[in-house]
Amino acid sequence: METQQAQAPRAASGKSLSRQFAQWVVGLRYEDLPAAVVDRVKGLTLQNLASALVGSQLSAGREAVALVTSEEDGVRSGASILVSGSRVTRAGAAFANSEMMLAGGKWDTFRMLTHPGTAIIPAALVAAETEAASGRDFITGVAAGYEVMERMAADWIPTVMARGFHAGPVFSIFGAAVAASKIMRFTDEQLHATSSLCTNLAGSNLESRAQR
Repeated sequence: METQQAQAPRAASGKSLSRQFAQWVVGLRYEDLPAAVVDRVKGLTLQNLASALVGSQLSAGREAVALVTSEEDGVRSGASILVSGSRVTRAGAAFANSEMMLAGGKWDTFRMLTHPGTAIIPAALVAAETEAASGRDFITGVAAGYEVMERMAADWIPTVMARGFHAGPVFSIFGAAVAASKIMRFTDEQLHATSSLCTNLAGSNLESRAQR
């Protein structure tokens, strides 16, 4: 009964989940974050940076950096690869940094089925660098990314896994996109469109109304 009562206001609002998420993310402020959340975001960031440092010395991490830099090194308006400092496209930097974090093996986990930091932190770092964002903006973006991704994963992990999909790749795209969008100060409509793209890409469908 309590669950039905809690769900009633959301159903009555007539808003889709993506619009509810977008409205909440856009309205979130650094001042709204409890001290424990701020501390946790700092810890998660350090953990993933440490994993990238380890991964940069391992073959998987080195191969990812070599792959990106061989194609994109010298890009002027992109972003930086951790450790090496090479300048590549934003997508290339996020990919290489994520691969180094994964290679390092120091992952944070949620219900042991997703590793949010390896997607959220690289996206947030690239967005913060290109937008010249403050530390508070970065923390708020990361917190928003974790909140949305993990709330989605909490409800759907059993179903996704039962159908043969790994929960990490399905939900990580949402966490990364939300974090970057928040740091880049997207509007409600822009974030809603971004969520639409994430939904299609997570399901391996490249068509979307948001692309038109």
